[in-house]
Amino acid sequence: MRLERLVFVPPGVCSIGLAGLDCSNPEALLVDRYEVTRGEWQAHLSRTLDTARGPGALVWDRWAEDSETLPATFMTQAEAMEFASQEGMRLLTQREWLRTSAGTRAQPWPWGTSPARSVANTLDLGLQGPLGVGTFEAGATPSGIYDLIGNAREWVTVESGGNEASGLAAAMGGSWLSHQAPLFDWDPTSGLSLAALEVDSRHRSVDLGFRLSESAVEYLVQAAPAWGTSPSTKARVIAVGRRWGRPAAELLRDLSGEGPLAINWLLEGAEQ
Repeated sequence: MRLERLVFVPPGVCSIGLAGLDCSNPEALLVDRYEVTRGEWQAHLSRTLDTARGPGALVWDRWAEDSETLPATFMTQAEAMEFASQEGMRLLTQREWLRTSAGTRAQPWPWGTSPARSVANTLDLGLQGPLGVGTFEAGATPSGIYDLIGNAREWVTVESGGNEASGLAAAMGGSWLSHQAPLFDWDPTSGLSLAALEVDSRHRSVDLGFRLSESAVEYLVQAAPAWGTSPSTKARVIAVGRRWGRPAAELLRDLSGEGPLAINWLLEGAEQ
Protein backbone atom coordinates (compact mmCIF):
# COMPACT_ATOMS: atom_id res chain seq x y z
CA MET A 1 0.00 0.00 0.00
CA ARG A 2 1.66 3.22 -1.17
CA LEU A 3 -0.02 5.09 1.68
CA GLU A 4 2.48 3.52 4.06
CA ARG A 5 5.33 5.27 2.24
CA LEU A 6 3.79 8.73 2.30
CA VAL A 7 4.82 11.51 4.66
CA PHE A 8 2.27 14.16 5.65
CA VAL A 9 3.65 17.66 5.00
CA PRO A 10 1.32 20.20 6.67
CA PRO A 11 0.76 23.67 5.26
CA GLY A 12 3.66 25.89 6.23
CA VAL A 13 5.50 29.13 5.57
CA CYS A 14 9.02 28.83 4.17
CA SER A 15 11.27 31.67 3.00
CA ILE A 16 14.70 30.75 1.65
CA GLY A 17 17.81 32.92 1.65
CA LEU A 18 18.22 36.65 2.06
CA ALA A 19 16.37 36.98 -1.24
CA GLY A 20 13.29 35.63 0.53
CA LEU A 21 12.39 32.98 -2.04
CA ASP A 22 8.90 31.85 -1.04
CA CYS A 23 8.61 28.06 -0.91
CA SER A 24 5.54 27.96 1.33
CA ASN A 25 2.86 25.33 0.76
CA PRO A 26 -0.67 26.64 1.30
CA GLU A 27 -2.16 23.13 1.28
CA ALA A 28 -1.09 19.90 2.91
CA LEU A 29 0.96 17.51 0.78
CA LEU A 30 1.67 13.80 0.81
CA VAL A 31 5.24 13.07 -0.28
CA ASP A 32 6.87 9.67 -0.83
CA ARG A 33 9.62 8.93 1.68
CA TYR A 34 11.67 7.36 -1.13
CA GLU A 35 12.56 7.91 -4.75
CA VAL A 36 10.75 5.62 -7.16
CA THR A 37 12.72 2.37 -7.36
CA ARG A 38 13.88 0.27 -10.27
CA GLY A 39 11.52 -2.48 -9.19
CA GLU A 40 8.55 -0.13 -9.38
CA TRP A 41 9.69 1.23 -12.73
CA GLN A 42 10.16 -2.23 -14.21
CA ALA A 43 6.67 -3.20 -13.05
CA HIS A 44 5.39 -0.05 -14.76
CA LEU A 45 7.23 -0.96 -17.97
CA SER A 46 5.74 -4.45 -17.92
CA ARG A 47 2.31 -2.81 -18.19
CA THR A 48 3.46 -0.60 -21.07
CA LEU A 49 3.60 -1.54 -24.73
CA ASP A 50 7.15 -2.21 -25.90
CA THR A 51 6.69 0.41 -28.61
CA ALA A 52 6.27 3.05 -25.89
CA ARG A 53 9.48 2.16 -24.03
CA GLY A 54 11.62 4.46 -26.17
CA PRO A 55 15.40 4.90 -25.96
CA GLY A 56 15.31 4.52 -22.18
CA ALA A 57 15.14 0.76 -22.65
CA LEU A 58 18.80 0.81 -23.69
CA VAL A 59 19.60 1.51 -20.03
CA TRP A 60 16.65 -0.11 -18.24
CA ASP A 61 17.19 -3.50 -19.91
CA ARG A 62 20.75 -3.61 -18.51
CA TRP A 63 19.71 -3.20 -14.87
CA ALA A 64 20.76 -6.16 -12.74
CA GLU A 65 17.99 -8.44 -11.47
CA ASP A 66 18.95 -7.77 -7.84
CA SER A 67 18.81 -3.96 -8.18
CA GLU A 68 15.08 -3.49 -7.47
CA THR A 69 15.66 -1.17 -4.49
CA LEU A 70 17.95 1.24 -6.35
CA PRO A 71 16.41 4.51 -7.59
CA ALA A 72 14.95 4.34 -11.10
CA THR A 73 16.59 6.80 -13.50
CA PHE A 74 16.99 7.73 -17.18
CA MET A 75 13.37 8.65 -17.85
CA THR A 76 12.22 11.95 -19.37
CA GLN A 77 10.01 14.26 -17.35
CA ALA A 78 6.99 13.17 -19.39
CA GLU A 79 7.70 9.50 -18.66
CA ALA A 80 8.05 10.26 -14.95
CA MET A 81 4.77 12.20 -15.02
CA GLU A 82 3.01 9.30 -16.76
CA PHE A 83 4.15 6.89 -14.03
CA ALA A 84 2.97 9.33 -11.36
CA SER A 85 -0.41 9.75 -13.02
CA GLN A 86 -0.97 5.99 -13.08
CA GLU A 87 -0.31 5.99 -9.31
CA GLY A 88 -2.86 8.78 -8.79
CA MET A 89 -0.07 11.21 -7.95
CA ARG A 90 2.23 13.77 -9.59
CA LEU A 91 5.72 15.24 -9.40
CA LEU A 92 6.63 17.84 -6.82
CA THR A 93 6.93 21.40 -8.01
CA GLN A 94 10.29 23.06 -7.43
CA ARG A 95 8.77 25.17 -4.66
CA GLU A 96 7.24 22.09 -2.97
CA TRP A 97 10.53 20.20 -3.25
CA LEU A 98 12.32 23.04 -1.42
CA ARG A 99 9.62 23.20 1.25
CA THR A 100 9.85 19.43 1.74
CA SER A 101 13.66 19.51 1.90
CA ALA A 102 14.31 22.68 3.90
CA GLY A 103 11.26 22.65 6.19
CA THR A 104 9.58 25.72 7.61
CA ARG A 105 12.88 26.75 9.24
CA ALA A 106 14.50 26.94 5.79
CA GLN A 107 17.47 24.80 6.81
CA PRO A 108 20.24 24.51 4.21
CA TRP A 109 20.49 20.74 4.67
CA PRO A 110 17.61 18.22 4.85
CA TRP A 111 18.92 16.95 8.20
CA GLY A 112 19.68 20.34 9.81
CA THR A 113 21.76 23.48 9.70
CA SER A 114 25.26 22.07 9.16
CA PRO A 115 26.96 19.76 6.64
CA ALA A 116 27.71 16.24 7.78
CA ARG A 117 29.81 13.35 6.54
CA SER A 118 28.50 10.01 5.30
CA VAL A 119 24.82 11.01 5.32
CA ALA A 120 24.17 11.00 1.56
CA ASN A 121 25.35 9.04 -1.46
CA THR A 122 27.34 11.77 -3.20
CA LEU A 123 30.58 11.78 -5.16
CA ASP A 124 32.46 12.56 -1.94
CA LEU A 125 31.95 8.97 -0.76
CA GLY A 126 33.32 7.50 -3.99
CA LEU A 127 30.80 4.65 -4.12
CA GLN A 128 30.51 5.02 -7.91
CA GLY A 129 26.84 4.15 -8.16
CA PRO A 130 23.40 4.35 -6.54
CA LEU A 131 22.41 2.61 -3.33
CA GLY A 132 19.07 1.30 -2.15
CA VAL A 133 16.61 4.09 -1.42
CA GLY A 134 16.56 5.11 2.24
CA THR A 135 20.04 3.75 2.98
CA PHE A 136 21.24 6.88 4.80
CA GLU A 137 19.05 7.23 7.90
CA ALA A 138 21.01 10.24 9.18
CA GLY A 139 20.46 12.11 5.91
CA ALA A 140 16.66 12.12 6.09
CA THR A 141 14.51 15.10 6.99
CA PRO A 142 12.99 15.20 10.50
CA SER A 143 9.74 13.95 8.95
CA GLY A 144 11.51 10.94 7.40
CA ILE A 145 12.01 11.80 3.72
CA TYR A 146 15.19 10.27 2.32
CA ASP A 147 17.78 10.93 -0.39
CA LEU A 148 16.97 14.57 -1.08
CA ILE A 149 20.71 15.15 -1.40
CA GLY A 150 22.51 12.26 -3.03
CA ASN A 151 21.61 8.97 -4.73
CA ALA A 152 19.63 10.46 -7.66
CA ARG A 153 18.61 13.94 -8.72
CA GLU A 154 14.84 14.36 -9.00
CA TRP A 155 12.55 15.66 -11.71
CA VAL A 156 10.29 18.54 -10.62
CA THR A 157 8.00 20.91 -12.44
CA VAL A 158 8.71 24.64 -12.37
CA GLU A 159 5.99 27.15 -11.59
CA SER A 160 5.48 30.53 -13.17
CA GLY A 161 5.42 33.73 -11.12
CA GLY A 162 1.73 33.18 -10.44
CA ASN A 163 2.44 29.71 -8.99
CA GLU A 164 0.97 28.02 -12.04
CA ALA A 165 2.77 25.26 -13.93
CA SER A 166 4.95 26.84 -16.60
CA GLY A 167 5.89 23.72 -18.55
CA LEU A 168 9.54 24.14 -17.55
CA ALA A 169 11.57 21.43 -15.85
CA ALA A 170 14.35 21.19 -13.32
CA ALA A 171 16.41 18.49 -11.63
CA MET A 172 16.68 19.01 -7.87
CA GLY A 173 19.11 17.73 -5.26
CA GLY A 174 22.36 15.90 -5.85
CA SER A 175 23.41 12.42 -6.90
CA TRP A 176 26.23 9.91 -6.63
CA LEU A 177 27.82 11.88 -9.50
CA SER A 178 27.87 15.25 -7.72
CA HIS A 179 29.64 16.56 -4.63
CA GLN A 180 27.61 17.25 -1.51
CA ALA A 181 26.15 20.75 -1.63
CA PRO A 182 23.47 22.57 0.41
CA LEU A 183 19.88 22.96 -0.70
CA PHE A 184 20.57 26.65 -1.19
CA ASP A 185 23.37 29.15 -0.75
CA TRP A 186 23.57 32.95 -0.66
CA ASP A 187 26.43 35.02 -2.01
CA PRO A 188 26.40 38.85 -1.83
CA THR A 189 27.74 39.03 -5.37
CA SER A 190 25.93 36.27 -7.23
CA GLY A 191 22.84 36.09 -5.03
CA LEU A 192 20.80 32.96 -4.29
CA SER A 193 21.75 29.59 -5.75
CA LEU A 194 19.71 26.42 -5.42
CA ALA A 195 20.49 22.70 -5.60
CA ALA A 196 18.90 22.69 -9.03
CA LEU A 197 19.81 22.10 -12.65
CA GLU A 198 17.80 23.66 -15.46
CA VAL A 199 17.25 20.84 -17.94
CA ASP A 200 15.14 20.20 -21.00
CA SER A 201 12.10 18.07 -20.16
CA ARG A 202 13.30 15.52 -22.76
CA HIS A 203 16.64 15.08 -20.99
CA ARG A 204 17.75 11.65 -19.79
CA SER A 205 20.50 10.90 -17.31
CA VAL A 206 21.67 7.82 -15.42
CA ASP A 207 21.48 9.83 -12.18
CA LEU A 208 18.09 11.55 -12.69
CA GLY A 209 14.95 9.98 -11.21
CA PHE A 210 11.90 11.23 -9.30
CA ARG A 211 9.61 10.82 -6.30
CA LEU A 212 5.83 11.08 -6.03
CA SER A 213 3.63 13.65 -4.33
CA GLU A 214 0.05 14.90 -4.33
CA SER A 215 -2.29 17.22 -2.51
CA ALA A 216 -3.25 15.39 0.69
CA VAL A 217 -6.95 16.09 0.18
CA GLU A 218 -7.02 15.02 -3.46
CA TYR A 219 -5.08 11.83 -2.85
CA LEU A 220 -7.07 10.71 0.18
CA VAL A 221 -10.44 11.39 -1.42
CA GLN A 222 -9.49 9.44 -4.55
CA ALA A 223 -7.46 6.60 -3.02
CA ALA A 224 -9.10 5.79 0.33
CA PRO A 225 -12.18 3.97 -1.07
CA ALA A 226 -9.91 1.35 -2.65
CA TRP A 227 -8.09 0.37 0.54
CA GLY A 228 -10.84 -1.97 1.73
CA THR A 229 -12.24 -2.61 5.18
CA SER A 230 -10.42 -5.70 6.42
CA PRO A 231 -9.03 -5.81 9.98
CA SER A 232 -5.47 -6.03 8.68
CA THR A 233 -6.00 -2.95 6.51
CA LYS A 234 -7.47 -1.10 9.46
CA ALA A 235 -4.40 -1.79 11.57
CA ARG A 236 -2.05 -0.64 8.81
CA VAL A 237 -3.99 2.55 8.14
CA ILE A 238 -4.18 3.44 11.85
CA ALA A 239 -0.40 2.99 12.03
CA VAL A 240 0.03 5.51 9.18
CA GLY A 241 -2.23 7.99 10.96
CA ARG A 242 -0.20 7.52 14.14
CA ARG A 243 2.99 8.33 12.22
CA TRP A 244 1.42 11.46 10.69
CA GLY A 245 0.30 12.58 14.12
CA ARG A 246 -1.47 15.73 15.28
CA PRO A 247 -0.45 17.89 12.29
CA ALA A 248 -2.77 15.78 10.10
CA ALA A 249 -5.70 15.56 12.52
CA GLU A 250 -7.53 18.75 11.51
CA LEU A 251 -7.52 17.88 7.82
CA LEU A 252 -8.62 14.31 8.56
CA ARG A 253 -11.51 15.57 10.71
CA ASP A 254 -12.70 17.66 7.77
CA LEU A 255 -12.61 14.59 5.50
CA SER A 256 -14.15 12.11 7.97
CA GLY A 257 -17.81 11.57 8.67
CA GLU A 258 -19.46 10.79 5.36
CA GLY A 259 -16.13 9.90 3.74
CA PRO A 260 -14.51 6.45 3.37
CA LEU A 261 -14.11 4.46 6.58
CA ALA A 262 -10.33 4.46 6.10
CA ILE A 263 -10.21 8.22 6.65
CA ASN A 264 -11.65 7.67 10.12
CA TRP A 265 -8.96 5.07 10.77
CA LEU A 266 -6.28 7.59 9.78
CA LEU A 267 -7.87 10.10 12.16
CA GLU A 268 -7.96 7.51 14.94
CA GLY A 269 -4.24 7.00 14.56
CA ALA A 270 -3.43 10.70 14.27
CA GLU A 271 -5.23 11.46 17.53
CA GLN A 272 -3.46 8.79 19.55
